[in-house]
Amino acid sequence: MDYLYLEILTNNLSNDEVEVFTTIPSFIALYVYRYLESPPNVKIKFVPSNLSCEMQLNFTHYLHSQPQKIMCEDSYTYQAIQDLRLPVYYKNGDIFVAGLCAVCRELVARQKNVQVRKLLGFKEGCLMSPSETSVWTRFCEVDIVKALKQLLLCNSLKQSIKEIPVEAVRFEKHMNEPVRMHNIYKLARERANQTKSQLNNDIKKTRITIDCKIPKEELQIEHKFAEGVLFTIADLILYPCLRLIFHFSRNMLSNFPLTCSWFEEVDKHEPRCKAILDELCLYPSVHSVKEDLVSILSIPNCESKSLYKSDPKRYRPRKRVFTAQRDVDATLNKLQTLRLNYNSDYSKTFDQKSIDWQRIEPSHAKSCALPEERLERKRQQLENLANAAISLAEPGNRIIDFCSGTGHLGILLALHLPQCTIILMENKPESLQRAKLRALELKLSNIKFYQCNIDYFKGKFNIGTSLHACGTATDIVLQQCRQAKANFVCCPCCYGSLQSMPHITYPLSKQFRQVLSEKDFMYVAHTADQAHELGTLNCKPEITKQGQLCMDIVDTDRKLQAEDAGYEVILTRLKPEDCTPKNRLLVGFLKKES
Repeated sequence: MDYLYLEILTNNLSNDEVEVFTTIPSFIALYVYRYLESPPNVKIKFVPSNLSCEMQLNFTHYLHSQPQKIMCEDSYTYQAIQDLRLPVYYKNGDIFVAGLCAVCRELVARQKNVQVRKLLGFKEGCLMSPSETSVWTRFCEVDIVKALKQLLLCNSLKQSIKEIPVEAVRFEKHMNEPVRMHNIYKLARERANQTKSQLNNDIKKTRITIDCKIPKEELQIEHKFAEGVLFTIADLILYPCLRLIFHFSRNMLSNFPLTCSWFEEVDKHEPRCKAILDELCLYPSVHSVKEDLVSILSIPNCESKSLYKSDPKRYRPRKRVFTAQRDVDATLNKLQTLRLNYNSDYSKTFDQKSIDWQRIEPSHAKSCALPEERLERKRQQLENLANAAISLAEPGNRIIDFCSGTGHLGILLALHLPQCTIILMENKPESLQRAKLRALELKLSNIKFYQCNIDYFKGKFNIGTSLHACGTATDIVLQQCRQAKANFVCCPCCYGSLQSMPHITYPLSKQFRQVLSEKDFMYVAHTADQAHELGTLNCKPEITKQGQLCMDIVDTDRKLQAEDAGYEVILTRLKPEDCTPKNRLLVGFLKKES
């Protein structure tokens, strides 16, 4: 039996009446659950919340008609539910899944019905990419939810709504973009021949062929649903959100013809979508605008682009800023004015624990699937981070291995720290499943498995670790550690992929911001990715040394930010240095009060 944990808030009224509210993400998860006709292999549990009901949805009438009760769980489950942002899906009795899109995907993926699983799209990849890398996932999981939340807040406070949320405009323009599909030319050929046979009533005539060189814009494939021509889980998630958004500005829907057509298509294809929304939600009374003023709401401008493309800042090389040497030199000259030491201290060592690799064989070698030479370097990397983390650990500590992959580092820590709880956090279900199998093979009982992005963890812990968390992920890990006042052991990677996010902006430290702009900092970050190992093929010593200096500069910025937050930080290098070109190691621990 799997469990779906949803967030609720109760509001006591007069005459012993109680209103029940839920958050938008929990409401959408419940909506998908009901669309799946309350699958018998999934049981709902409601978790009390202390959030304000001003930004929540009222579903009192639904809850009063259901037998589910407020959760009362064992300590193991209760701790995990407190750690993660709801909704949470608990599967197989040992893996906790957080994040709206991931939870909804699990609800669908765990069903045996083949037709139901088609909601996950081609190769079951719909909304699989995390919101940090996918514009589409972020829109469905973060942006549209934020827009609806703001409308609910304005409505509850009886504030005037002056314009349609920009997310509604973005979706309208998205629906005007050409359909992007893996087999779009095959689909175009099939539809062209189907139309021809209907007109001629003769299917034996020469079939129409469509050259793949024809631009996709000319194929005339109608953008019927959110991801093209097929109804997917993306439509299920967006439908209740956009219905409620236009509930607050219903007279404006005529200004969004493609969204209107999409509503009609969904209602025609799946009439249950509207019925389930009416069943679950007590539509808020619209207080924020007078009826006669609704039609004059402004429509914000936004760029026309397809939302389900990969993040253009990361995956469109033509639009990337290529770093010229003169820009790097100018930035390095600016940094000299700070009179800081930009060097990693290679002399710093940590207590070397003997790791019996034979004890965890054949599990480690088999799961790595690496040549012997690379396997040895991988083990050296793991030993460096494991020894640093072990030197900071105390009995009873909670240690999180962020971006854990298949759990190599976390499993080492679990073996050496049996009195500590190790949490493996990874957003790829296949990787986490492999980690679980390895932990079972080694009979480890002190490991928890969280399938989610870093941002969905909100609990307390003592030590955070990450080995080669790509780009900005390292800084999100460090931010989580600072917020939890936890020590950290991080080996960064992919410096050239750094990019500012709503909660991460570069440079990080106040010292660097005195002399560098964000663009200056990115010159350094891009150059840091040129730190190839000296002596390798095509290696240019001058460029490599400059790249290694820039790695130290980026990590010094991280070090200074942590020190401003009260940490003592060691910036050192892995030993031996050639175990990986990205060999910097940041170890931070809170200063002890005197």
